[in-house]
Amino acid sequence: MTDTTIDRYIDLADLAVYDESAPAELLARFALDATVRMGPEPVHGHAAVAAFYRAHFASFGDTRHYWNTTVLDDATLRAEWVCAARMADDQLITVARVEHAQNTAETRSQRRGSLVNMC
Repeated sequence: MTDTTIDRYIDLADLAVYDESAPAELLARFALDATVRMGPEPVHGHAAVAAFYRAHFASFGDTRHYWNTTVLDDATLRAEWVCAARMADDQLITVARVEHAQNTAETRSQRRGSLVNMC
């Protein structure tokens, strides 16, 4: 298993359902001008990203992700993941996806870099 910014991001996504400090740590991983493309429309900027994730995490009762991360030649992080979840209304779901994340140029060599683009 890798130890990258996106690995910690996915760990925190599972913890955010239970741990009140996890969303703040997850959001701290995003650059102030980050863009997230996970919902119907992209969200841009720290306030919009924070609002998106607050609503997203509130919809879950429990989640568990499994994933593999690859660091591509251009330093883009690629995570192939699956998630089993219980929604807040007790509905059970599964989701599988591939996401790509880019770190800021200044922090690419650091494992705790700032995410600037999630899609």
